[in-house]
Amino acid sequence: MSYTKNRKLYRRVYMDNTALAKFIQSLGSLNNYGSSVYQTKKALDLKSTKPLRQNVDDIAIFVDSLKGIEAIKEKGFSVDGIIEVNKQFDSPSDEQPNLPGHLRNSYYNEDDRIAIVIDQASQEYYIPKDVITREDLQEIVDQFNESERIEKDAWLVFARLAKLQAFQDGNKRTALISANAAYGTLETEDYLLIPFHDIKRLEFTVSLMAFYRAKDPLEEQEAFERLYQTLPSKNEREIYLHKPIEDLNQSKDISTYRVKSELRSKEYDQEPDL
Repeated sequence: MSYTKNRKLYRRVYMDNTALAKFIQSLGSLNNYGSSVYQTKKALDLKSTKPLRQNVDDIAIFVDSLKGIEAIKEKGFSVDGIIEVNKQFDSPSDEQPNLPGHLRNSYYNEDDRIAIVIDQASQEYYIPKDVITREDLQEIVDQFNESERIEKDAWLVFARLAKLQAFQDGNKRTALISANAAYGTLETEDYLLIPFHDIKRLEFTVSLMAFYRAKDPLEEQEAFERLYQTLPSKNEREIYLHKPIEDLNQSKDISTYRVKSELRSKEYDQEPDL
């Protein structure tokens, strides 16, 4: 599949797609994106999805993430910009919303009724508010604009948008793209990234679930502080983003090995997008 028809995506000539590839892979890791950073960069370099894992979800996340980035760069960090990001998530995939860009109203649409498992053992759920309005998004935009606009404030944009669950699906990807737009890193390519490695990413997810569960501002602040501590530092992020990408599997054939994952199970992979 070629996406060269999406002209807006390629108005800019990327001299080096290393950082962008790592950002897309970071976005994808919020769902079940299985293509490697190496495959993602190759897809960007060739302007084709053929190097990716040939899975509808990977292709959708890759193509729609690029569209979402370009959309909010045009609109800016605003209510319309945030909505426009989610509106781009329209490729055929179970990872995408049925009505992209639609603000949820649980009273009128069954697909808008969301409950998120935050504890598998106890089957505890987080149920976000039933009706989302533009004013809810405006409040998050205003809070950032009235802040010091430092990196921590941008991550608070991510956490608040993720918890709000404004859309049917793709909320965390929308939140991460929007947080980067707020902080200006879509332009500088010093992208805000979730933790690179599974263990830290697991800590990040647990802290995000605690943020969802929080019932008052104090609990939210405590959960957010724990989440922020899991994130890579600015120096770690910059080194990672600009380090050359290697095909880690090129020198080692594991086709005869029985590969086991300790951190992700089939049951976990089937959980809904947060």
